[in-house]
Amino acid sequence: MLRSQNEYRASARKITIYNTLGGEKRVFEPIDKSPVSPKVKMYVCGLTPQDHSHMGHGLMAFRFDMIRRYLAYRRLDVNFVQNVTDIDDKIINKEKELSIDPMVMTRQFTDEFYTCMKRFNVLPVDRLVKVTECVPEIITFIEELIQKGFAYATEDGSVYFDVAKKDDYGKLSNQNTAMLYESVRKELDKQKKSPLDFALWKADQTTSLAQPSPWGIGRPGWHIECSVMIHETLGDHIDIHGGGLDLKFPHHENEIAQSEAYTGGSFSDVWMHSGLLNINGQKMSKSLNNFIRIIDALEMYGTEPLKFVIARHHYRSSVDLSDKLFRDNLNSLLDFHRLFARVPNAHVNEAMLSDTEVVAVMSAFEAAMDNDFNSPEALVALEQFRASIGKSLDAAGTPTPEIEHRVGVLRELGAILGIFFEGLEEIEIQGLKIIAHILKANPCTPSEIQALLAERVEARAAKNFARSDEIRNHLAARGVEVLDSKAGSSWRFA
Repeated sequence: MLRSQNEYRASARKITIYNTLGGEKRVFEPIDKSPVSPKVKMYVCGLTPQDHSHMGHGLMAFRFDMIRRYLAYRRLDVNFVQNVTDIDDKIINKEKELSIDPMVMTRQFTDEFYTCMKRFNVLPVDRLVKVTECVPEIITFIEELIQKGFAYATEDGSVYFDVAKKDDYGKLSNQNTAMLYESVRKELDKQKKSPLDFALWKADQTTSLAQPSPWGIGRPGWHIECSVMIHETLGDHIDIHGGGLDLKFPHHENEIAQSEAYTGGSFSDVWMHSGLLNINGQKMSKSLNNFIRIIDALEMYGTEPLKFVIARHHYRSSVDLSDKLFRDNLNSLLDFHRLFARVPNAHVNEAMLSDTEVVAVMSAFEAAMDNDFNSPEALVALEQFRASIGKSLDAAGTPTPEIEHRVGVLRELGAILGIFFEGLEEIEIQGLKIIAHILKANPCTPSEIQALLAERVEARAAKNFARSDEIRNHLAARGVEVLDSKAGSSWRFA
């Protein structure tokens, strides 16, 4: 696998990351001060498996996979941990509503999600930890918070975090406590000292997920789960905590409060939040009937086309999955794969890494990604490199060792963005399907297009221009644009 030519600590250029905590870009300095390949502890909030996963989950997985890949490319040793929240209000509601075993349900939907992620070429996590594996540790954590005066038990057997005891509460979402009174859910629980106080342990005897505790039968609150899972897998102080923008408040705010109350020190040095998903200009939601499950997105968009259009967006921005987004980008993806098909023996040659064009593209790619993981700019650098390689290949006629090396570098850099993992025919089939869906037409197949183009060549040779135009128009109606040149006819997505 291609690596940056400089060790991270030896490189003149550092990675800057936008830190939600503070609201500015800062140079990333790992906690580990090793001179070579420092270790990075990274945690990203994962799944609450109470239904089929939707594309919002997929969007976040794609983005943090890309960030993780780039950190590894820059010679940082990433320990990537993700959780499964398999004790949660929504899961318990499903258990009651459908009379199902919640453990069976959560395992099914968790397996489905990670099977889909494998198809999308998302790297497996280093450690996947479940709430159900950590309940004793959660109880111990809560006991310590009570002992330190940051939490209190109520008569019904619940435990709450006392927000008033944390002077800097609200520092992540940049709100003061007085303002937060207006934004929190006013729970009708008169045992709480303040509406801001959040549950660490919920008294509950109605679910099979309930367990005994010093305060009675119950289950963990949502926020405490992540704090304890991080504590158990990565320790008290981590480098990067990631998640969707919708988790910033209250979930991540509460994580910080309880974790720092527990340790007395810093919790996470960097907080990263992914933008959210829109569908044709509207926020994705079940009520608007634009809710896309990942398993449906696989069928609708394919794998790499979907990841390619997402890479066009900065990770902090929202993504609008629209017809226009795919129309504007599918031909660029097609051009990459047609180049790869022309150079089947592409590979990175370590002896040729000083090649001028390779040095230039790696420098441009790193400059973009070092700037808060700017994947749109990085992709532009790859497109320019692709065009340059294409011209060299046209001039040479056949792939030279230099061209094979450059294409190998191009593929490896694309892999850091999570793309270029399929073959040309798969891209053609997936793209034709997307375009046909947009046009509400029957999709063509690559073999059908080639047969029609061959027939069109014969028609033109016989001066049967009416038939030639008929074929062109027939293909156009199905999303295929015919391109004529001195070298012959080719096609692209209309």
